[in-house]
Formats: sequence, C-alpha cells, structure tokens
Amino acid sequence: MKSKVKKIFFGIALAAVVALDFYTPHGEATHFWWQIPGFDAIYGFIGCFILMLFAKKVIYPLFSRREDYYDR
Repeated sequence: MKSKVKKIFFGIALAAVVALDFYTPHGEATHFWWQIPGFDAIYGFIGCFILMLFAKKVIYPLFSRREDYYDR
C-alpha cells in the first residue's frame, strides 16, 4: 500500500516539476540562446549522470578498502 502511494506521489511531483520547467512568466525575456524550455532539466540530468560515473569509476577505487581491512 505504501509503495503505491509513494509511486503516485512521485508521479505527481514529477509532473509538477516538468510543468513548472516549461512555465515562463510573462514579461521575462531570455538572455541567452540556450534558455529554452527544458534545457536546464536536461543539462542538470546529464551533469548528475556524469558526476555519478566519475564517483563510481574514479573516486571509489581510490578510497575503497578490501573486505578484510579491519580484520587484520
């Protein structure tokens, strides 16, 4: 039951975020060519994905320890 409620809430929140991303108040002018609806969301998603890959492939091997590190 709780899982279904969470999915419904997530869907509503996602729809609200997407709708608000395309909303531009009247009178607000864009200053740069890349300020098109949806660009900030796509840019943020790609940036987050790249940061996660960097953390997983570069940072994790630098700081990870073997499984028996504390047993020695």
